[in-house]
This record gives sequence, structure tokens and C-alpha cells, in this order.
Amino acid sequence: MKSIKRLSLFGSGIIALICLVFAIAHATRDHEALTLDQSQRENIGGDYISIPQGVVHYEFSANGTGPVIVLVHGFSVPSYVWEPTFNTLKANGFRVLRFDLFGRGFSDRPDLEYVMDDYVAQLHALLQALKIEKTVQLVGLSMGGAVVTHFTNRYPEKVERLSLIAPLIRTPDRPELLPLMVPVLGDWLADVLMVPTLRKGVSKAVYDPSTFPDWERRLNPQTQYAGYTHAILNTARQLRGQDFSAQYFTMLDLQKPVQLIWGENDQTLPYSDHTVITDYASKPGQRAKIDFRPIPKSGHLPHWEHPELVGRALIEFLRPEE
Repeated sequence: MKSIKRLSLFGSGIIALICLVFAIAHATRDHEALTLDQSQRENIGGDYISIPQGVVHYEFSANGTGPVIVLVHGFSVPSYVWEPTFNTLKANGFRVLRFDLFGRGFSDRPDLEYVMDDYVAQLHALLQALKIEKTVQLVGLSMGGAVVTHFTNRYPEKVERLSLIAPLIRTPDRPELLPLMVPVLGDWLADVLMVPTLRKGVSKAVYDPSTFPDWERRLNPQTQYAGYTHAILNTARQLRGQDFSAQYFTMLDLQKPVQLIWGENDQTLPYSDHTVITDYASKPGQRAKIDFRPIPKSGHLPHWEHPELVGRALIEFLRPEE
């Protein structure tokens, strides 16, 4: 009996030692050596605005005469992912807003839970701070699709229509991510595996990697600022096992115009998930109409891989009726 107790204590000691090693390794990492403050932002350039939760990096082209289009990015790649879409919509007379979600890009990394409510609150506060009072049209990519859907359900009076590009509906079940859920160990793994994988992740994001040749160069800068890994990891933990189908159904019941764009070769979120939305919209008695645009030879970023095709689809859907 004593020997069993000694083995148990020994095992507990080993686990504690391993956890201590992970904690020290995590605490002494140097890849987030910079603090995102005013002096850093002056060197980075761009526009910033303070809202109650922190400072937001944004770009707003307000010179057009069309409605305001708000572009909301996804899990890890910040607002530069909208570059071709932003430029196309701007050139076609729309007023266009893109911004970095908290924890990403050059927005603050506040101490949040990084749940949907946090992103909804950020978007709402940003519109207030920029004095955008009329209804907006929302375009959400991946996790951003879930954000704009939650936002529409919370503030239906503020939204005219939505375009969803490969939206997060159900978090894919990926057993290899389970260790990230473990305190301390998960933090260390996020440092040494998750973020480096995101840096090299172009092949999972697009059908043809040559369409995004500077993926790593563009993604790297935001990872140098303290708080990025924490935000990404917290988001991953909060999203695990989530199914937002009910939120999409609620949004469809509002009977606002909805567009759905999805790359047929998406490796990040399965193309087949589009049926969650299209099947619900086609139910007897359901008056929601979906402008569904499947994009062949495209991965998770169809707007980047096929900017002319997707840009044309967005303009057709978002342009106000004469």
C-alpha cells in the first residue's frame, strides 16, 4: 500500500515538474517581445480609435455614396485579408469599413474571454465611435460570419443585409487540438505549435497557394505583439464544440437578404456545411431567400483566390436598389 502511495506521489511530482517546465518555457518566450502601444502604432501607421474595450485598428473609406459595408474577418488573419474586396467595393462607390478584431492585427489585446459577445460588443462600439448611425450591410468571413450573424440577431434594426463567406457554423471536431484545452500545457503548445502552424498555413487556407505567396510575411507582424497567442488560444478554447446553427436560423427568420459564398475545396470549414443554411431556407413556410454562390477551385478564401468573381457577386448583392 505504501509503495502504491509513493508511486502516486512520484507521478504527481513528475506531472507538477512537467507543468513547471511548460510554465517557465511559456513565460520566457520572446516571439511576442513587443508591446502594442502608441509609439508602435505611430511606426505602423493606419487609423485607430478608442472604444470602451480598447483601441481598434481600422480603415474606413467614407467617400462613396453607397451604403456602408462592414467587413469582418475570421479567426486568425486580420483585416488585410479583405484587401481585394475592400478595393473592389470602394472602386464601385460603396463606403467600406474593415477593422481588426481584438487580439488580432494591430488592435488591442484586452483581457477578454474572446467569446462571440466580445466581438459583437466591439463591432457595436466601433460603429458608435465612428458615428455610423444608418443601417449597414455586413460581410463576414469564416468566424466573422458567426460574428455578423450574432450581431444581426442582437441588433436587427442596424443591419440591412448580410453576405457570409465560408461562415463558421459548427466547429470541426479535431482531436489533435484537444491538448490545447489543457491549462499550462495548452499555452505552451499554442506558442510552439499552433501559432507557427498558422504562419505556415497558406496551403490549408487556399486551393492554390500561389495566389497568396506572401502569406507568412503578412501574418508575422501581428504575432510579435504581446497577447496575440493568448487571444488566439482563448478563442480556440471558446469555440471548441460550438454549434451556431440556431443563431443562423434565428437570423434567417428575420427575413433579411442573405448571400452565401463558399469555396468548393475548403479545407478549413467543410463546403458541405452550406446545407445547414440552404436547407433551412428551403423548408416549407420559410420565406428566407439565399443567394448561394459556390466557387469552384477555391479554398477557404474565395474572395482572395477569385477576387473578380466574388467581387462581382458581392456588388450584385450589396448594391442598393435603384
